[in-house]
Amino acid sequence: MMTFGTYDSSEWRETSNSFEYVSSKPTIKTPTDSVKLFADKMCIPQNSAGINRPRLIAHLEKSLEQFSATLVTGRTGTGKTTLAADFARQTSYDVAWYKAETTDSDWKVFLSYFAESLRQSRLDCQPSEVFSLEQNDETEGLSVTESLAAQFAALENEKPLLIVIDDLHSVFDAEWFAEFFNALLSLRTENIQLLLLVRTAPPFPLWRLRSKQVLGVMDEKLLAFNPEETIEFFAKFGLGAKAALAANKLAYGRIGKLKQIAEERSVE
Repeated sequence: MMTFGTYDSSEWRETSNSFEYVSSKPTIKTPTDSVKLFADKMCIPQNSAGINRPRLIAHLEKSLEQFSATLVTGRTGTGKTTLAADFARQTSYDVAWYKAETTDSDWKVFLSYFAESLRQSRLDCQPSEVFSLEQNDETEGLSVTESLAAQFAALENEKPLLIVIDDLHSVFDAEWFAEFFNALLSLRTENIQLLLLVRTAPPFPLWRLRSKQVLGVMDEKLLAFNPEETIEFFAKFGLGAKAALAANKLAYGRIGKLKQIAEERSVE
């Protein structure tokens, strides 16, 4: 069984000095030992709904100040990504964004994306770009903990950084996930804030982390639009309060469903 330990990032400075990142300029390469990366997975998404949630932005800001990391949980259409993207665009921190997928369950692939997102933070992204990172024996030989320690140690004296991992649940089944999650929280330095977006909670108890003020959680109930927010949102479609309140009850405050109802009724 994987246990939660404590790690000191200073112990890994020597490792970090030898950990090399590739050039920030995307290049096309085709070596057999390379990992193909898609730039759009490391770009902060646009707020297509045009919705501002000052109530949740304030709550998220407080959570990130209080805890080592904040876990935002909710089903598809509850506004997790939109909230995180809005917060990322407002914060004074540099932002490293990474949208995980089930195909990233290979540790070398996940680490390549994670490392590149750290290095590309606040750089312009072109969603159409596809580029490759060459793997070397040294990088492949690093353990999960050593890999994260090396990268966090390298960032320790840099500008404050917000790390956002969207759809982290996509790699819950990976053999390395428990160690990664533990190391991610344990190795975080004071200049790094962690925001993790998931559809369901990780497959192990979180109560100990929450009781120790390590992990804050924003759940689907908190993400739900309240009546006032729904009225304001429906007004963007030229719809009144009565329609908004009826839709809020029907959709249980889920923004995905609210947007669908508003778009349908606005063309009736």
